Amino acid sequence: MGWLFYHRDQGAETNGEHFAQKLDDRYAILAHGTVDHVFYAAVRDRNTSEVTAFVALTRWTRGTHNFGYKDMDESMGPGAHRAPTAVLNALTPTTNEYALEWRANCHRYHDQRDFLRRQLRSGMQVRLTHALRFTDGTCRDTFTYARPGGRSQGHLIHGPHRYRIPHWRDSVAAIIPADGSESLTPVGQHRQATPKHAAQAPCEDPQPHADAVATAR
Repeated sequence: MGWLFYHRDQGAETNGEHFAQKLDDRYAILAHGTVDHVFYAAVRDRNTSEVTAFVALTRWTRGTHNFGYKDMDESMGPGAHRAPTAVLNALTPTTNEYALEWRANCHRYHDQRDFLRRQLRSGMQVRLTHALRFTDGTCRDTFTYARPGGRSQGHLIHGPHRYRIPHWRDSVAAIIPADGSESLTPVGQHRQATPKHAAQAPCEDPQPHADAVATAR
């Protein structure tokens, strides 16, 4: 299904309330959450009691038709896989291979964030899953994590440059403390165990990090 746009009164209802009205009466939303403009929900089939995941990419625009969404279910293998744990925990078992892969990707996303929250400290290096080519002409996969303090989320630097890489935490394959030892992240372990990731190009254009740049500090 493609994108569907129409008018929606912004702030009048939550995404959960909005999409509950879009679903057939056969289905009930048990848990939901919106992450980075993607709506995730655990939906129960009233006829079978099966609970599966519903995913909708959302977008607000200007004009009369100011809201749009593109929906799919987990059996379609959505590329967005940051579903809240409440949604994942509400799902019933499945044998669909695309749904299983999607669920595994979601759990890996949370495992990755938990790992970095526990292990990553300012001054450590991080190695990404692949090297990126930046607008300043450089190409690298290893950076230093810097977190000045306070409530800052931290950023990546190399020498005098600070790099802006969207969602870089999702691409960290290993963290490297001062002693030079490497600790593989959940993403790094998965890539190491997956044959299709065995060979990588020496340097890739920054995709999906299309706006990755290097800026002088």
